[in-house]
Amino acid sequence: MDEDRIKRIARAMCRAARIDPDKPAGNKGPFTMSMQAPGHESPQPAWMLFRQEAARFAARNRDIAQTL
Repeated sequence: MDEDRIKRIARAMCRAARIDPDKPAGNKGPFTMSMQAPGHESPQPAWMLFRQEAARFAARNRDIAQTL
């Protein structure tokens, strides 16, 4: 799955959690940044909190993810 699609899904997940995807991630309740993702400067945007789960969603649901 391409990175732009994963980013769109992660941003949507972030908005669904009522977190502004463009604000710095920091520590948001149960969400924490455990490590810096390569290629992103600190502070990372909040949507990065959801990037790994978005990638999993895209891999498990390719037919749905391709329409997003």
